Amino acid sequence: MLAELTHFNNARRYVGALLIIGANLSSIGLGLIGAVYAPLNVYRYPNLIVPSAFALLGAALLITAGGFLSAGIVTYIRGRLLESDRLGNVQAENSVFAVPDWARSEWLRRRLTVARALLVPSAASLATWPATLVVLLFGILAAGGAIVGWFAPSKGVADPVLQMLSGVLFVAAFPLLVLERSYAAIPADMLPDAPQLNRLLKVPLTACLGLGISMVLRSLGFTWAIWIQSATGLLMAVIALELMLRSLAMFFIPFAPIERLRTVADSSVAGLLRFSVPNFRAFNTAVRQQFGIDLSRSWALAFIQRAMLPVSVGMGLMAWGVTGITVLSLNQRAIYERLGVPVAVFGPGLHFHLPWPMGVMRGVELGIIHDIPIARSPTENSMERSQPSVGVDQQRNLVDAEAPAPVSADRLWNASHPSEQSYLIASEASGQQSFQIADADLRIVYRIGPSDAAAINSAYRVADPETFIRAVAGQLLVRYFARYTLLDVLGQSRETFANEFRAALQEQLDRMSSGIEAIAVVVEAIHPPPGAADAYHNVQASEILAISQVSKEKAKAIQTLKSAEMNATAVRNSAVAAAAQLVDGANSESVLFDADRSAEQRDKEAFLLERWFERLVGALKGSEIIVVDHRLNGQNAPTIDLRSFDVGNRDVIPTPGKNDVIPPSGRNNEQEDDDHEFTAPNATPRSGSKP
Repeated sequence: MLAELTHFNNARRYVGALLIIGANLSSIGLGLIGAVYAPLNVYRYPNLIVPSAFALLGAALLITAGGFLSAGIVTYIRGRLLESDRLGNVQAENSVFAVPDWARSEWLRRRLTVARALLVPSAASLATWPATLVVLLFGILAAGGAIVGWFAPSKGVADPVLQMLSGVLFVAAFPLLVLERSYAAIPADMLPDAPQLNRLLKVPLTACLGLGISMVLRSLGFTWAIWIQSATGLLMAVIALELMLRSLAMFFIPFAPIERLRTVADSSVAGLLRFSVPNFRAFNTAVRQQFGIDLSRSWALAFIQRAMLPVSVGMGLMAWGVTGITVLSLNQRAIYERLGVPVAVFGPGLHFHLPWPMGVMRGVELGIIHDIPIARSPTENSMERSQPSVGVDQQRNLVDAEAPAPVSADRLWNASHPSEQSYLIASEASGQQSFQIADADLRIVYRIGPSDAAAINSAYRVADPETFIRAVAGQLLVRYFARYTLLDVLGQSRETFANEFRAALQEQLDRMSSGIEAIAVVVEAIHPPPGAADAYHNVQASEILAISQVSKEKAKAIQTLKSAEMNATAVRNSAVAAAAQLVDGANSESVLFDADRSAEQRDKEAFLLERWFERLVGALKGSEIIVVDHRLNGQNAPTIDLRSFDVGNRDVIPTPGKNDVIPPSGRNNEQEDDDHEFTAPNATPRSGSKP
């Protein structure tokens, strides 16, 4: 009887929660995937920025939603079967629908029973195929969400935005954790699908944590954290594929009886998302129940289990030891770093050294010749996509001998060429210094030097040889064209220029210890700009020049007139200011003179003495002065000690006498001047003197 089964009795208790949780998770997952997929149409959503990680989170939610909806369908059918069993309706035992009461005739009831059996599915069948198709559908949707998140273009998101989104993911992980713990606590006899739902709930929980950690690390500048997001997307795709395979496998495997029937939504990969070691006994039990195979009695599996640890350790040691073997081809060499210190340069062949990380081989080219242009096309973003110069297509065997000349061979002056660079050249026009523009197409052939020192320098001193050579060559070309005029450049021998330029470039490369050897400098073309080939431009320029000269002269005349007026106003103002300053100065001097005369009339001797001291202090400023008053005599006469003491030995300075005066050390000049001026104890200092 179904009433004796615990999970049938508790079906109505869990069916509502399963369906509601599944519907909510599916709506949120589809919304996240749609939010990431919609901005792909940049014409409709030009300013919408949604990280691609949200599509991966949506895929994880769809995986869990498929499991909840499938489990909800199975649980709902259990409840209906239990209800039919309790009513004692034997005919409705295996069907959700019973024969209607209006069918009174026995013949009609038999016909309706046959039609119902043919058209209306039984309750057991509703618990099998609909639930399986739901799992298959949500597995396909989850795989599509993982693909959208994987191939969605990465957009620039500000670091604060990434941190805020990571906080949202961490907060969203909390209710998922509570839900996962809730279903982990439900016994399997009450809800047989609880362990499967517990495993599926770990999928969005892992996605929230992984994607949140990736966003936090990326906001802090760790670009390698994008691999965490990629690994999370790969995990979602694998779990979605497993759900699809489990659903498709039910086409070839019979369903279990309704008493032991569970949802198809389960994942062995999701079961590995835990901190503990996987339980192989539970796996053995599941295999024995599903396929009737007892793996514990297999001697082969027992042997593999016993030999797994030593074989794994041996293979790990062997793989680690293989890192100490390096094979170099004929155009390769390597710098051997032993414990982080370069000790040797190995040439082509087989070499044995310490395994990683104690021994590291840093690869360097050997004899490979590179040909790079100095200029690059302005329409390209990278230096590797530079426009090739003339002769490159022929060197690459892309053009036959009888084929038309390639576009790169066009050297007519009346057209611009992307592979050329423009430079300013000094010139003289109408007796004045000016400049002209010349276009040059140069290529540099280089290689890494064959010596060991050159290999070490190129590996540790130069990060990008092509960019480095372009920068150095550009500086040398600017200096070269700044010394010569256009006629000198056009008339000079190209061979002489190429040799001189190669020697200067090699000298600069050797000075910087780059380890790069400039083999040759190929001069493809040096000519004036395309405008020089069109004489009509000169006529147009003459007319424009005449108009501009007339306007310039008018402007110059106005400027001269206004400048003269401004100068006259400035001279007048300066004269008035000088006169006022002289008058004010005379008035101030008159006031000072009257004050001095009044002071001299009141006390001539004191006034003259004060002025004498004032002049004396001004004349002897910065000098050491000792003033001795003639009234200091007798026993109270001061003693002047002119000895010098060591500044560093302040503690051993002898104690001075009663009338000894010891000048202190380590002071500035002003303080020393004050210390050398002395007066008698009872003497009154005069005006202008220092006490």
